[in-house]
Amino acid sequence: MNPEVFSATRAGNKEFLVKLRSHGTPVACLKNDKGDSMLHIAAGLGHLELVENIISECPSLLLEPNWNDQIPLHAAARAGRLAVVKTLVSSIAYFSARLSSEEERGRFNLYVLKDIDGDTPLHASLKGPHLETALCLVNANKHESFLENNEGLSPLYMAVEAGGLAIVKAMLEGLGNNVQGQISNLASKIEGRKWLVHAAMKAKNIDVIDAILNKEPSLVNERDEEGRTCLSFGAYVGYNQGVCNLLDRSTSSVFECNDDGSFPIHISVEKGHVDVVKEILKRCPDSIELLNKKGQNILHIAAKSGKARSLLLKYIKRLSLDNKKNHLLEEQDEDGNTPLHLATINWRARNARDLTRFSSNADKVLKIKNRDGLRALDIAELNLQSNYIFRERMTLMVLLCAYKPSDYEKIPSSGMTLRSRSEVIDVNKYKDRVNALLLVATLVATVTFAAGVAIPGGFNSSGPDFGMPNLTDDPNFILFLVANNVAMLSSLVAIVALIWAQMGDPELVHRAFQTALPSLSLALSSMAVAFYFIMRAITSNHISFVFFINFIYFFFFPVFFRLLSPYFGPYIRLPHFCTFTCPVDPCVRILLRFVDEDDTETHQTSGSGQTSV
Repeated sequence: MNPEVFSATRAGNKEFLVKLRSHGTPVACLKNDKGDSMLHIAAGLGHLELVENIISECPSLLLEPNWNDQIPLHAAARAGRLAVVKTLVSSIAYFSARLSSEEERGRFNLYVLKDIDGDTPLHASLKGPHLETALCLVNANKHESFLENNEGLSPLYMAVEAGGLAIVKAMLEGLGNNVQGQISNLASKIEGRKWLVHAAMKAKNIDVIDAILNKEPSLVNERDEEGRTCLSFGAYVGYNQGVCNLLDRSTSSVFECNDDGSFPIHISVEKGHVDVVKEILKRCPDSIELLNKKGQNILHIAAKSGKARSLLLKYIKRLSLDNKKNHLLEEQDEDGNTPLHLATINWRARNARDLTRFSSNADKVLKIKNRDGLRALDIAELNLQSNYIFRERMTLMVLLCAYKPSDYEKIPSSGMTLRSRSEVIDVNKYKDRVNALLLVATLVATVTFAAGVAIPGGFNSSGPDFGMPNLTDDPNFILFLVANNVAMLSSLVAIVALIWAQMGDPELVHRAFQTALPSLSLALSSMAVAFYFIMRAITSNHISFVFFINFIYFFFFPVFFRLLSPYFGPYIRLPHFCTFTCPVDPCVRILLRFVDEDDTETHQTSGSGQTSV
């Protein structure tokens, strides 16, 4: 095919066909470098009149494949040229009807011809997906709907994936009614992947699910390539409406395990699909007792998951409490791990906190040991890495707060002083932290000293109070002086403590943090309070300014003190009559908000020994 013919064909120039005829050029011999005939090109580009003229001129081109074994019907179907496809279908029907024998008509069945990828024209149209074009081909030949390509996909499976209800119904209509007690037409005819319900679940199309199962109910028993049941796959994708549809038909699949030994409820818990879990437990409450092949119940699986699953874990806890099934918390898997063990192994601080506050039997769970003879706290202590990882530190602090070991007077909720007892402190590792805190403490001391020397509001220049501050009689000014002095002195204490930390003694680093952190927290909060009162003092004559300042600090102080509280909260000595059992717990709750657990990261364990403060 020379460039002139190729360009004319692409442009749909039907007059050029007359020119070729006048020159006696056979149309069947004209092909491009891909083996495409003029009919391939015209059909793929949707030039309807040119297609009709070419078929009239040379009908044999309907059967002519290109180098990919694609006939013109493939080209038109792949491009979604509906009008051209209808013309080709009419032409095929016309020429087929003129054939005398059934054998000849069978050889002329172009709908089942496959290209090098095993695709029929119907496959090609559905890869678009061009559903209207595909429907036209289905109406022409329904047998084509069940042939697989090289990927093992039948057009019916592809139509289900595409969510095309009309075309799925058209494909199924050609099967006839099922005969009770016999192998279904669909099960026997469809090639390749037979898990159509799985595909419909993935497409999240309830109408397609109904169409398939109403036609062939036995397909609900099919498993996909990973050995998952229909209900398990619905739980996997989180399609609640589809799951309810299957449960309405039968609840037996709730207790049918997958090839990997898991059940639908385990998969829905693992993926965090709360609505699916609720539906399964609502209809089959006993499914809460199911164990996977590792001997794990749903609490084990929920405990391993990240923060996106915390709501799910709380729901399971409430359900277990309501049904008095607290033993789920104590249940051990094949390695002897309880849900709390698994939450610790995966450093799920929020889940660990939920599990330790589960119910009255939480104290018993805390003492359970796995097959290695380790409690949850022991695992956290052994696997705590020497480098500072906030998520790991928070998990350990949650457990320390729950266990309340007798040799822990204070639990450092900031995690900055938390370390393994067997770990030899590397002073250089803490150098940057010490320097950062020292810089902040020095800045606070400098600012508060300057504010104390250069008194805001100025001084009296005459009279008996000569040289005295002008704002002496203002209560806000007095409170400013008190807060400013506290801020400066506290920052000096922090500076001295941090200087000791740089002396080279490893133990001093640990002790210095215990002194410097609460001191610096007090200095920062006092400085903020001092600034608040001095602003009130110098704007006391302007009610609008005072209101504006109060409004700003009304929101600022709660946020500020909540962020600072983890630094000084654990070091506050509570009176003996105080009912709080763990003063660090409110601080831990605050810091848990900053823990990122919504990931699939696998933390490497390192280090050994127990933890000290």
